[in-house]
Amino acid sequence: MQPLWLYLHFPNLQLDSYHTLGPSKARPNEQLEPAQDGVETPVVILDMQHGIVQLNQAARFTGIKPYMSLGTAAALHGGLQVVPFNPEIEKQQLSMIAHRLYMVVCDICFFSEQGLLLRVDNMLRLYGGLLQLWNIIQTQLAPLNVEFNFATGSSPLAAKLLALKKWDHITDDPKLMEQALKQVDLTFTELSQKDITKLNSVGVSTVEQLLAIPFSDLHKRFDTQVITYLGQLRGDFKHPVDFFHPAQRFEQYIELLYEIERSDLLLQPMHKVLSNLENFLLLRDELTQELSITLYQRDKENIEFVVGAQQGEYRAKDWLGLLALKLDNLILNAPIVALQLNVKNTFVRSPDKHDLFLGKQGAISRLQLISLLQAKLGDDALFSPMTVNDYRPERASQYCCALTVNEQNPIYRPPLRPSFLLPEPSLLTQHVSIVHGPERISTGWWDHHPVVRDYFIATSEQGQWFWVFKTPDNKWFLQGIFS
Repeated sequence: MQPLWLYLHFPNLQLDSYHTLGPSKARPNEQLEPAQDGVETPVVILDMQHGIVQLNQAARFTGIKPYMSLGTAAALHGGLQVVPFNPEIEKQQLSMIAHRLYMVVCDICFFSEQGLLLRVDNMLRLYGGLLQLWNIIQTQLAPLNVEFNFATGSSPLAAKLLALKKWDHITDDPKLMEQALKQVDLTFTELSQKDITKLNSVGVSTVEQLLAIPFSDLHKRFDTQVITYLGQLRGDFKHPVDFFHPAQRFEQYIELLYEIERSDLLLQPMHKVLSNLENFLLLRDELTQELSITLYQRDKENIEFVVGAQQGEYRAKDWLGLLALKLDNLILNAPIVALQLNVKNTFVRSPDKHDLFLGKQGAISRLQLISLLQAKLGDDALFSPMTVNDYRPERASQYCCALTVNEQNPIYRPPLRPSFLLPEPSLLTQHVSIVHGPERISTGWWDHHPVVRDYFIATSEQGQWFWVFKTPDNKWFLQGIFS
C-alpha cells in the first residue's frame, strides 16, 4: 500500500484557545465571552513584526484583514480588542489536540507550528476505510471548537501544501491528489523568496510547471535545498518524520481573554481545561486524586490551591463539582487574568466491583463523600477516631485523618467501659453506690503524665450508671457515663 498522509492546519490556534467549550463544525464561528447585546466583540491577535495574524469573524465583518497594521484596524473599529501573540499558547494548544487525536491515530507528528501530520494508510484496515477514519477524527476535533484546514497527500509535504491551499479534501486517489497539487502556486511552498523569484523569471509559477523541469536542469541553476524539497514533495526522497509520544504528566496554562473578578465565573474556563484532562486520563485509562491549580491575579500574588478526590476521578463533571465547592470559599484579591492546572500523580484505574448481594447503595461512595466534604469544609476539617494502646482512658483514643484509620492490636482487653467519656474528669458531687470495683490503673510515669487511680462502676440515686475513680488523696472524680 502506498503511503498516505493527512495534514491538519490550524490557522487560529491562540484565538481558538479563548473560545468556550461547545458544539462546533470544521470551521465554527467564534464565540467569545462576553458578548454585548448578542453582538460578538471584534478580537485580533497582534504580532509586533507581522501585524494582525489572527482575527475572529466579527473582526472580518468590520473589514479587518490578516497582516493589517494595528492603526488601520483600530480606525475600522474603535472597540477592537487586541491580544498579543503568544507562541507558547499555540504550542500548548497543538499538543492538546495531538493528545486527543492519539486516541484514534498512533502516528502523529508536529510538522509545523500550526499543523499536525498524521499517517493514515496503516490505520485504514482497522477503521474500515479512509472516510470512516476521517469521520472519527472529525468527532474528536468537534468538541475542541477549533478552525482547521485539511488535505491528504502521497507525501508529507504534498499533504501540507494542499492543506495550506485550503483544498479540504479527503481522498486516497493518487491522480486526484496529483492534479490538485499541480494547481498550487509556488508562493504556498517552502521555497525561499529568492528561489521563487528566480523560477518566476523563467515562467515557472505553479507546482505543475516546477515538476515538469527535470532534476538535471534544476541542479544547474539551483542549490540542493530546492532539489531536496522537490524530491520530498514528489515522494522520491524519504522525508524524516519524528512521531509524537504523549506526555506522562498533564499541564495546561490558559490566558483569559477577559479578566474575571468572581470566583464562581472561573468554572467556565476550568470546564474546558478539565475536559482536556479527562481526555488525557481516558487515553491512559488512569485516575488522579489531586489537582494543583494556580490562579494568576493582576498585580497580586498567585493563588495556589489543591483539589482532592479520595477515590480518584477522571471525569470533568466530577472534578467540576469538587472545584465549585472549593471556589465557594475562595476570596479573590484582584481580577484573574490566567489559570494553570497541573496533575503530578496518576494511577491505573481498577474495574468497579459490585457485590451482588449488597443491595442498593447511595448515589456516591464513602470516598466521594469525604472528597465533597473536604472541598467544602477544608482538608483539616474531617477526622476519624482511632484506638491507641494506652491504659489511660483520656489517651486510649485519638483522631486521625479521615478514613486513614490504622487500628492497633490491643495489648489487653479492658473490662466494661462506658459509651460516653467526659472531655476531662470532673469532681463527683452526688451520692453514688459502688456496684463493681476497684480496677487500679497506674501508668504514664515515662511520659510525664502519670496517673494512679482506682476505678469503680457506680449508680446514682436517679439510677444512672457512672464510671468513677478515686485518687491516692481520697478525691472522687466522674470519668464517664454508661448509656
